[in-house]
Amino acid sequence: MNRLIRKGTRLASIGVALLVFAALTALAVLIFREIAKGSLLESRNDAEETVNLLLAGLRDHDDFGSAIEGSEELKKKVVGVAAYASAGDRLYTWGTTPAVLGLPAPKGEELPSPAPRGYRDVPANDSIAMLFRPFRAGPPPSHGRQEDAHGPRGRRLPATGFLFTTLSRADLMYLEVREPGYWRQRRLAAVLFPLIEAALAALILFVRMLLLRNAEYRRRIEEQRNLVVLGTAASTLAHEIKNPLLSIKLQTRILEKTYPQDARRELGIIDDEVERLSALSHRVGDYLRDPAGNPRPIDPADIALEVCMRLCGRNILRVLEPPPPALHMDPERLRSILENLLRNAIESGGPEEALSIEVGAEGGAARIEVLDRGAGLAPEARNSLFDPFFTTKSRGTGIGLAICKRFVEAAGGSIVLEPRAGGGCRARLVFPASEASA
Repeated sequence: MNRLIRKGTRLASIGVALLVFAALTALAVLIFREIAKGSLLESRNDAEETVNLLLAGLRDHDDFGSAIEGSEELKKKVVGVAAYASAGDRLYTWGTTPAVLGLPAPKGEELPSPAPRGYRDVPANDSIAMLFRPFRAGPPPSHGRQEDAHGPRGRRLPATGFLFTTLSRADLMYLEVREPGYWRQRRLAAVLFPLIEAALAALILFVRMLLLRNAEYRRRIEEQRNLVVLGTAASTLAHEIKNPLLSIKLQTRILEKTYPQDARRELGIIDDEVERLSALSHRVGDYLRDPAGNPRPIDPADIALEVCMRLCGRNILRVLEPPPPALHMDPERLRSILENLLRNAIESGGPEEALSIEVGAEGGAARIEVLDRGAGLAPEARNSLFDPFFTTKSRGTGIGLAICKRFVEAAGGSIVLEPRAGGGCRARLVFPASEASA
């Protein structure tokens, strides 16, 4: 149930993270869009000001080109200017302009004056092009006084010059203005937006990880608090059970001497049940002990051989090459681990000759495997094997594997139970080597 709750919490956190990411992405898109819109309006306003400067320059110059050449500000800004006829042919040009320009088809009548502007991006020149209808009245007259037909210096004023006739015949004007700031901002936005998205995703994942970790810490603290309460109660209960069990056992021994032979069977049953309760009491106390114990460098092969001889009465140990390194852990804890695993292997129902313990080295660590050819692992029980008091045996306590996992993890190792090829079970232990042997 706890696993299902944790899995549901993780899935819910993923959904919330995706929603937050989508909301922040929408906000980032809106911000970037507004910044781009402001930059675009600023660039178009600058183009309009350039048009005004260009038209103002006609007061003292014969055409757009001479007006541009006569102004340093216009020379820096203007890439090209051109006038086009209704068929799209170019009537006048200065600088870089298209040779032919397609015109929008009129809808029944001429566009009103002043005609609306059109804009085109020209990224190759870091500029924008503005398309507009020319002023039909032609350029404004010069501010200079006309003292004679040729002016004060003998120059003819441009009131009826080439540009006036060009503007009167042109249907569309093309002006390309440099806007490096606008294009820098666009390119910067194109680079920054994916970086900001990646940063947002990383930040959300980081916050999600912190929240899940904090939730896991809170869950563990609550479990530890409950475990302390349970452990205190279990320790007290186990201690209180031992004395009555000892008395029952002593009384059974007395009854065995005084009762007739045909009552020995019932006394044996009592004695077996007393032994089972004593073992359970001992294992509960074992589980509640400090899992680390008193660690020191030990040879796992020596402990494994001792457990084999005591439980099986024969040597079933195989030391593989290379041999295992020394471990840094409490020998009593390793002895308890191997005893629990070997008892499970013996009780699995497989042939005794198939029982074995293998020890060896694996990537600088010590590997210990307890092997049997018994009934194997039930698929529905694999997720709960190490839960305290979970058992599939009719007379099992369900505490042995929980003890193993607790002691193994306290020593920095790992434990896995898996099906064995050909039938049976493989209990696989991996422990880090002692620093003295590393």
